[in-house]
Amino acid sequence: MKTIFNQRTVLSFLLFFSLSLGVSIAQTDHAVIVDSDFPNSGGLIASLPVSVTLIQAKTSASLAETLKQAIRANPSVKNIHFFAPSTDASINLGGKSYTVEAIGDQLNPSDFRTHTDVTVFVYSCTLAKNPEGRSLLENIASGTGFNVASSSNCDDMGEELAFDFSIRPLNTTKTIFD
Repeated sequence: MKTIFNQRTVLSFLLFFSLSLGVSIAQTDHAVIVDSDFPNSGGLIASLPVSVTLIQAKTSASLAETLKQAIRANPSVKNIHFFAPSTDASINLGGKSYTVEAIGDQLNPSDFRTHTDVTVFVYSCTLAKNPEGRSLLENIASGTGFNVASSSNCDDMGEELAFDFSIRPLNTTKTIFD
């Protein structure tokens, strides 16, 4: 009986399979949280890099639970990219509105203490423009121990979002798409 596969073919197949498997399960240090009400969330999700951890916000989960879910899903996360509708003084996630007052006791820094080197990039053009929005971002930072960044000016930026507001200096200013 003649063998169809020779050693070279089998080795090539195994190498290709190993590389494909490694690329498909490799995670980056990025996680993305997307609220279903974020404009064009379907297009956003479709354009994400394959290796990025994706968390789609659930209506029953709080902001704290959603952030914890991102960390559980990717323990090596360093950057959480947060896409949710926002106003001048609130973030809407899972059908709930989070303001400075509503954030209050919901975030506990001890729940996040092992991940203090995380930066949350809030994709919003309104929060960092005014004192109420900046206070909300500061409360998220103090309630998690994370650095929190957002944009205060989206007027003349073209396609690129500049994270020109952050609680602590940023190690990177690249978006998830750079």
